[in-house]
Parts: sequence; C-alpha cells; structure tokens
Amino acid sequence: MTGKKVSAAIVTYNRLDLLKESLGAVLGQTKYLNHVIVINNKSNDGTKEYLSSLTDERLVVFNSEDNLGGAGGFNQAVRLFAEKTDDDYVWLMDDDTIVQPDALEHLVDFAEEHDHVGFVNSQVRWGSLEGNPSWMNVPAPRGFTWQMYMTQKNPAVEVVNSTFVSVMFSRKMVAMIGLPQKEYFIWGDDMEYTNRIADVDRGYTVLNSIAVHKSKENSMPGDIVKEKDESRLWRYDFEFRNRVLTAKRISKHEYMRTIINAFIFDLRFVLFNKNVKFRFTKAKMIIRGIFKGMLFNPEVEYADGLSRVPKRSINALFKARHLAMPTDIFTLDDDIKVIHESKLTDFKGHTVAADRFIEQQMGDFRQ
Repeated sequence: MTGKKVSAAIVTYNRLDLLKESLGAVLGQTKYLNHVIVINNKSNDGTKEYLSSLTDERLVVFNSEDNLGGAGGFNQAVRLFAEKTDDDYVWLMDDDTIVQPDALEHLVDFAEEHDHVGFVNSQVRWGSLEGNPSWMNVPAPRGFTWQMYMTQKNPAVEVVNSTFVSVMFSRKMVAMIGLPQKEYFIWGDDMEYTNRIADVDRGYTVLNSIAVHKSKENSMPGDIVKEKDESRLWRYDFEFRNRVLTAKRISKHEYMRTIINAFIFDLRFVLFNKNVKFRFTKAKMIIRGIFKGMLFNPEVEYADGLSRVPKRSINALFKARHLAMPTDIFTLDDDIKVIHESKLTDFKGHTVAADRFIEQQMGDFRQ
C-alpha cells in the first residue's frame, strides 16, 4: 500500500550469538526494510569480524572506537539514519530483540493509515512468543484516550513513552526533536526521547506487531530495591540521574514528583525493607543520582544536513490556552480538539501573558 522505506538500527555490545539472531530476524522482514544500521560498541567477542564477513547490501556497520553505552549507540544510529540514508522511518532495537517477520509491516501500515502518529512500537514478550509481557518494555498508556484509535483491522493502544525495543518514528520527527541524548549513557534515554516525541504527536503500541526480548531476567525497569547482582549496581547512578532530567523536561510537577518519590519510596524501601542486598551502597546511589540529576541538562543535538522543522508542543499548546483563557474549564474532548487542530498562534490576542509566552516559544525555535 505504500512505498515507504525504513532503516532498522541495532546497538550491540558483546552479545554475538544474540546479535546474529536479532539481525537475522530483522533482515527477514516481509516489507519496507531498506537499511540495517548496526552500532558495534567496541565489542571484543568477535562481533567486528562477524559483521565484516556479511555481504548484505542493506547493512550499514559502525564500529565505535569507544563503548558509547546504549544511549550513545542509539544517538549514533539515528544520526546515521538522518545523515546517510533517505529512508522515511527509523526502527530501533537492542541486540537481544527478536522481531517477528511482519513486525515492521504492521508498524508502518499503522503509522501510514493514521494521523498524528509520533511513534509506534511493538508488543514485547519476554523470552519467547508464549512468554509473559516483557515488564521493562511495557509503556504507560495515555490516560482516558488510549482506546480512541483501536480497530479490529489493526488495533493499537495509545501510549506516552516507549523503550528502544522495537520502536519506530519518522525522519520528520527527528528533524523536529533532534537526536537521542547520548549523555544518558545507559538507561532512560528511550523514555526521555519518546516523551519528547509524545509532546509533538501521539505514540501507539501496535498490538499485532510482535517482538521477543531475550533479556536475562523479566524484571521491572530500574528496580534498585530488588537488585541482587552486584555487577549491575553501577547502572543505578545513571538511572536516578537520568530519571530526574526526563521528568524535568516533562513538567515542573513531574520533576518534583520524581524527586519526592525517589526519597519516600526508593530510598525508604532500600533502607528499611527486609532482605535488601547492598543496602547502604544503594542508598548512596539514590541520593547521589538525584542531586546529579538536578544539575544535569545537556543540550539536544540535531543531525547535520537535516532541515529543522518547527516543533509543535502539546504541552505548550495547553499552557498557551490556559494563559489565554485562565478562568475557562475544559473537557477531555476540548483537549483532544486542541491536540488535533490547534496551533500556538490561535491563542494570541487574548491576554498579555499568553502573547508573551507564545512569542517566547516561537523565539526559541528561531534561535
């Protein structure tokens, strides 16, 4: 139904057997696949040699001289998609993601058949097709409105974020919001990036696009209380720092809520729950990560040669409407209409505060 082209992108580090399986599944897609970008994060297990032996013309291999972390790897992958291909969409995944042959076809078809789609992701199962949901890859549904675009033909659930385990978005979206934040290094870069997209347009989990995540454990994301593997503890320094910045970029309310919850839930449970391993090390990590996050605010990068597209912000639209009509009460249907039909300038001329805010927003892009 469409001639759209897609670059898949896999970030890998020292998991050659899983990479072979993941890459084989991606190359076997039924439709739309045009390139496969593989970011090799300085693996030392034969990954570089294996990739150099492949002859598929669709492959674009980047062997990094340093371990960029997952975040740096995905930053590089999206940059290569934007700067080295003319494909319409980029489809991201880890090296332990095994996609079904028609997974990409369903993602592209849904994105092309519906308006206001910012990103689409797959339904992710853990270990096998018959496994439970992969809990770390279950996105948050958008409150109240997620049922609006479900159909028998191609059902989807509206979500507000996604992990980088089978998620796809467009070239235009990259031009609007920039690249994933490489400074996150590991954990949380996917939440921050898809939250950025969800502020422009809607995200959807396409239920008949299926991926299997072959992670070692089916754990909840960032669960420091239950963590028992000492070799993984270092990751939580990044987890809490990155969590704070992600919240800060959503709203002041979310920023404060995230900091408060880290202290009254994570820190309290680590200190006082029974059978918590590495109790005081974890407590120090939570406190250190939160304070690092308060000061952490790296700039967003943009791909070279990709024409900047003015960014439409749903949060900015709502704030402009509130400033323009501060005493009005709006229904959920009113909110949906704003998302679908409004632009910032629709709220000019009502109040000085609204006009000042709109000019500031438009000025930020012109800079």
